[in-house]
Amino acid sequence: MPPETAPRQRLEVNRIPLRELAHAVELLGERPLLRALDIHEKTLYRWRTGRCKIPGHQRQAIRALLGDLPGTEGRWSGWRFVRGELLSPGGDRFEAGHVLSLVLLRQQLSAQERELRRLRERLQIAETALQHYAGAANEERVRA
Repeated sequence: MPPETAPRQRLEVNRIPLRELAHAVELLGERPLLRALDIHEKTLYRWRTGRCKIPGHQRQAIRALLGDLPGTEGRWSGWRFVRGELLSPGGDRFEAGHVLSLVLLRQQLSAQERELRRLRERLQIAETALQHYAGAANEERVRA
């Protein structure tokens, strides 16, 4: 009787890295992902089929390609760097100068908000005075 060959055993693989890998292939394309991770087609095939576990450093690289930047605890999920620009999940692109100017923009916004409050206060004073004078004018017409 010929010896039975046991079915090829697959490694237990965490499903999350496989989903991340599938998303990276979908987002970037297979060839660019191979170049970005510096891996061979067969390696990608083995990862996708679960024959090999994705190494930790490669999982981090995949997450970074998807925008989960290391050390951010997922707060930047969906953001990524593309050709030196920061790309938002909505597709907005920011260069380094744009990000650096956010401090100045925040200061300008605060100054405009202060000016708006001041103008609203002045408007309220003017409206109160107008109502007072309108009321006084009505009293004069009634007396006359």
